[in-house]
Amino acid sequence: MAREKIDYGIDLGTTNSSICRMEDGEPVIKKSDTLKDTMPSCVYVNKKQAIQVGDRAFNALKKDKLNRQKKSNSKESNSFIEFKRTMGTDKSYYCSNLEREFSSEHLSAEVIKTLKSFITDENFSAVVITVPAMFTINQKDATLRAAIENAGFKHCELLQEPIAASMAYGLKADDKDGYWLVFDFGGGTFDAALLKVEEGIMKVIDTA
Repeated sequence: MAREKIDYGIDLGTTNSSICRMEDGEPVIKKSDTLKDTMPSCVYVNKKQAIQVGDRAFNALKKDKLNRQKKSNSKESNSFIEFKRTMGTDKSYYCSNLEREFSSEHLSAEVIKTLKSFITDENFSAVVITVPAMFTINQKDATLRAAIENAGFKHCELLQEPIAASMAYGLKADDKDGYWLVFDFGGGTFDAALLKVEEGIMKVIDTA
């Protein structure tokens, strides 16, 4: 079986997401449409039924919050955020502008598709997506569906976030073997993971 090289990685975060590419052996973060390293993991459907993702969606969310503070009878927001928390569940998000419901994986797919659109110099169909170490099988399956069935990737590998962080550190670390304690100061969650590294092989021992 031929090995499929994957040059792209996506951090599908609770509050912010980003995409990077391996260039000459180094991971390079690709800028968003607003020339930032990350973009808000936020999806908005406007009155014209167009889907917007990222900074424009987050600005719409803030505007909706202000309107609700001023007017008690204001409509529900058509902006959605922190849906990563409900990945792999039957939680749905109602969109009045489209008169339909979105699942967490469909909203996540919109984020993934937008990140993919930032790469304009080549087409690619394989990606690595990082997930929390404590993600369940249902949550991992939902993430795969978001990438393959909904975002159009042909191949997707999932990588636990503490291992991804350890790999990035391990590229330049002098002493690689031993036990590593990784703290993930995420926008939506805070995780700690204990890893055992032996002869370049990383294994998560425990998470909290």
